[in-house]
Amino acid sequence: MSSPEPTRGVCGTLLHVSSVPAELVHGAFRIETFRNLSSRASVLVLCHGDVRGAAPLLARVHSSCMTSETFGACDCDCAGQLDAALEAIANAGRGIVFYLLQEGRGAGFVAKARDRMMVQASRNRVDTFDAYARMGLGRDYRRYDEVGFAAAALDVTAPLVLLTNNPEKIAALERTGVAVQRTVTLERAASPFNLQYLAAKSRSGHALSDPAVQAGPAAALPEAVTYFHPSTLPDRPRFLRVAAYLLPIRAADAAAGAHWFWLHAFFDLANQCDRVVLTCRRDPAATPLLRVERESLLARFPLRERSAAARWRSAAEAIARRGAGCALFLLHDEAGGLAARPTAAATIGRDDDLAWLLAHHVPASHAELLIDSTRASRAERAMATALSRHRLEIGFAHA
Repeated sequence: MSSPEPTRGVCGTLLHVSSVPAELVHGAFRIETFRNLSSRASVLVLCHGDVRGAAPLLARVHSSCMTSETFGACDCDCAGQLDAALEAIANAGRGIVFYLLQEGRGAGFVAKARDRMMVQASRNRVDTFDAYARMGLGRDYRRYDEVGFAAAALDVTAPLVLLTNNPEKIAALERTGVAVQRTVTLERAASPFNLQYLAAKSRSGHALSDPAVQAGPAAALPEAVTYFHPSTLPDRPRFLRVAAYLLPIRAADAAAGAHWFWLHAFFDLANQCDRVVLTCRRDPAATPLLRVERESLLARFPLRERSAAARWRSAAEAIARRGAGCALFLLHDEAGGLAARPTAAATIGRDDDLAWLLAHHVPASHAELLIDSTRASRAERAMATALSRHRLEIGFAHA
C-alpha cells in the first residue's frame, strides 16, 4: 500500500509544494517538496513504500553536498552515504530520506569551499574542523526542525531507525521531538581521495572504521594550492572570488580513480548566489572544451533515466581526455524550485558577465563548446556569439 499524497498546507515553517514520482536506480520513490517559509530553502523528502504506521521506519537525515552530488567529487563520503541509504531503504521495502539543503555543515557553500582551500593549502596539517575554527565558525550549524515538520506533514509517527555514523545527529533530532529507536551505521570503504576527510570525521567521534587501513596512502595533490582572502574581480566587480582548490572527480573507469579539476568559487553580488567554474589544464597545448551546466536538485539523486548528472559525467570525461577544459555551473536557484528553467546556454547568451566569467578561465584564444546533440541549438549558437565577444574563437564538439 502506498502513502497518499499530502494536501498542500503549512506544517510548522514548511509549506508543501509538490509530490512527484521518481524512478531511482534502486526502485520507485515519491519525492515530496517543501519550502521553508522562514529560510526560503527547499526541503525534499524521498518516500519508499508506506511511511505511515507504528512500525519503526528506516530513515536517513541527509545534508546536501553539492561537490559530490552535483560535480561527482570523491573527496568525501556524502554521495556514497546517500546512495547507500536509498539502496538500504529500497531493500527494506519501506523508508524515508529527509534531504536538507545544509551545505558545509550548515555554514554554506562558501564556507565549505574556503575550508577545502585552507586544508589543501596546509597540505592537510589543518583538517576540516580546524579550518572552520580558523574562520571563526563553529563545528556545525545544521538544524533539524524541518525533519519534525515534514514528518508531521506526511503523517510519519513511527520512531526512526536512523542510518547514520554521527552520534551528535541523534541528540540533535531528539531535541526537536523526533523519536529515534536505534541507529544503523552507513559506511563505505575509504579511498585515497577521501582518506583525510574520513580520518577527521573519525577523530571527531563518527562511527567509522580506520580509514587508513582501508585506503592506504592518501592521494597526492597534483599542484600546490594557495590560500587567499576573498576579493572582487577587477574587470567584473560583480563577482567575489572566494576560493580555489583541487577537486577529484570520479572517473568512469574505476581503475583510473579520479580526474583532478580546479574548483573556482565565486559569489555573484548582483544575483546573491554562488557561481562555480571547474577547470582542467593538464595539457596546455590542447584546445579547451567548454561546458555550461544548469544544476537540478533532482539530478542529485541516482535517477534511472539519463539526467543532467549523467550528461555532466560524460562531459567531465571528455574534458579529462582532452586534457583542457572549463565548465561553468549555474547552481540551483531557490526561487526556481524544481520547475523548468531556461537552458544554461540561453542564460549565458543573455548575460554578458557570465559569458565573460567562463571566457576568463580559458587561457587559449580558441575553444570548442561541448554540446549534447550533433547540431548546436539556437541558444548554443547565441552562447558562442556571447563568448566570441571576449576574445574567444568558438567551435563545437559533440559530447
